[in-house]
Amino acid sequence: MCGTSDAAFTMTCPNGHNIISETPAIVKYNQPLSMDINYNVMTGKYKAPETGTYLVSVTLMTGIVAGHATLMKNGVYVWLYSGNQYDMATQTVIMELTKGQEIWVEMANGARTLFGAYNTFTVVKQC
Repeated sequence: MCGTSDAAFTMTCPNGHNIISETPAIVKYNQPLSMDINYNVMTGKYKAPETGTYLVSVTLMTGIVAGHATLMKNGVYVWLYSGNQYDMATQTVIMELTKGQEIWVEMANGARTLFGAYNTFTVVKQC
């Protein structure tokens, strides 16, 4: 890693149907594929450890219904849409974050069920 702190992680959801019942419907990924202390599993938010350029990728599979999700940074940053049963959507973006700025994934419509480990949230600090 580069810079003063490591910043790279990938989180996923547990197997099976994961229901998001809170409002706002922030996805709380809780299965680490690689962990970073800057991701809070309780809030579902990633806090940038330092100012810089980050690669951020989100993959969505809602399972039994179509779904919309948003990658949030100061409001809606980018949309994801899965159209039919078990369709998948992925968005990968490069974004500038300032130290302490938070990003997260939020369900944007009535479909609040995610299907298992097919849902991932990855953040990597670029050198």
